[in-house]
Amino acid sequence: MEELTCKTVRQNLWDYSVRTPEASNVGTAELGVAEYDAIDAHLDACRDCDRCLADVSSLRTGFRHLPVHTVPPIVQTRLQVLASRERSRQWLRLNPGAWLRDRLSRAMMAFDHFLKPYAVPATGGLLASCLCFSMIARTLQLRPYLYNDDMPIGLFTEMTIDNVSPFSFSGKDVTVQVTIDAHGSVTDYVKPGDKPTPEEFEAIGGLLLYSTFTPAMRDGQPVSSKRLVAIQHVNYKIDSRGLGHRD
Repeated sequence: MEELTCKTVRQNLWDYSVRTPEASNVGTAELGVAEYDAIDAHLDACRDCDRCLADVSSLRTGFRHLPVHTVPPIVQTRLQVLASRERSRQWLRLNPGAWLRDRLSRAMMAFDHFLKPYAVPATGGLLASCLCFSMIARTLQLRPYLYNDDMPIGLFTEMTIDNVSPFSFSGKDVTVQVTIDAHGSVTDYVKPGDKPTPEEFEAIGGLLLYSTFTPAMRDGQPVSSKRLVAIQHVNYKIDSRGLGHRD
């Protein structure tokens, strides 16, 4: 082994100072037995390096007698959490099924955290809407449809003439207002304007009473109605004209 210099010896004094009296013939982890013996021989001959060894030994002794501080509980807890997370990550890398379940759980948790800020406003708005509706519900009234006031478009059909009476009409052409009930029967007839003679009135009645009619329909139900009917002599034709009034 080549001769050691003071610089080389002083760089290894820290490892050399680990020697104990019981292990004087055994090297340290960093120094072999031959190197240990060479440093020992150099220290016997060099007083400066020997004083440096005394300083290093004193420093080690001081470090050994420093007070030992206990780890704070919060630091210990954080270290345990970090160790647990690292162990969990290593285990997830080895188990694809567990990794997938962990990702799904993280996604559900993120979605839950996303909805939390909107949960209270949405619930408050829903409860306020229910409260307001319950307060005004009692004031709502359903007004029944008044047939005599209005007639919805497409829900009313006029009465029609099915068959004309076979009896002849000897009078002049006239226009009468005929009332047809819900069964299609003539219940009344009136001639607007001049009053007809008894003979004309009887002839009109014979012609109308023996004719057949289909009643007017409102909301799919037959109803009574009034209609102007023109009676003409040409082939004893009866023609329904414009509506004058309906019951």
